[in-house]
Amino acid sequence: MSILCNAPLRAAKSPSNRPMLGKTALSILLILCLARGSHAGPVSYTWHLAEVVRSGEGTIELRDDKGRILKRVNTDQLLYIYSAAQAIKEAAELNAEVFIVDGEEPNAFATKGKAQLIPEGSEPPQDEQAALRGKPVQTEESKDKENLVDVNMMGINFAMLDMLGMDVHMMAALIGHELAHLKLNHGEEAEHKDPRTAMHTAANTKYSRDNEREADYLGTVWSVEAGYDPQGAVRLQELLYKNSKFKGGAFVGSHPSSTERIAILKSLARRLGKDGSQ
Repeated sequence: MSILCNAPLRAAKSPSNRPMLGKTALSILLILCLARGSHAGPVSYTWHLAEVVRSGEGTIELRDDKGRILKRVNTDQLLYIYSAAQAIKEAAELNAEVFIVDGEEPNAFATKGKAQLIPEGSEPPQDEQAALRGKPVQTEESKDKENLVDVNMMGINFAMLDMLGMDVHMMAALIGHELAHLKLNHGEEAEHKDPRTAMHTAANTKYSRDNEREADYLGTVWSVEAGYDPQGAVRLQELLYKNSKFKGGAFVGSHPSSTERIAILKSLARRLGKDGSQ
């Protein structure tokens, strides 16, 4: 189900008016270490969002490392997500790398992980479609320990992309929620209790329900500060609740009651809509 809404000006990008995406001095190779028992769901490949949105127009074909098509994605949708992420990161005063990952049940994650920095120009020449070939997820045992740095990471999976559609306000709510977990150090709290739960996913049953409420609140406030409609957070929770109720999604039992979250977010959205802050 997709919900088409009017986008704020910052997200109203067309293929002929794309956001400026200058190259960084260093490229990032994601080292995503999924612990045994993780609730992130099966994740085999990652695509760095900033690289993907530079790679084409119209429909983008995300492929595995052997070139097989895994997902066709609307470029404009990814541009909206990129723009929303930039705006929310500015409001949060927090930097994070955003990735697309595979997955058949709607999910997203945030984690403080590792990335390998590769000096620009040191990589072998690649064709312009290289960014569309997913990088296989590396394990703790196989990763190269050289040139690794700590980095904030956020991932959105295929099924969540389908759920978000072109609703930029839901995109902002999702990004705000996940970045709030990082800003509030919820992952560090989880790691202190159990190292296997350091990754925050939208369906992680190890989360504190209080953490989820805090992330809902702060993420919604940031989305409003960035110019988005707080009702996007309400719509997102309504769709997640519908998915969990009728498909037995991983959210059931893992978070505060979805009906409770929806009611709280509706109240918050009304207050934020009246005075623009909370």
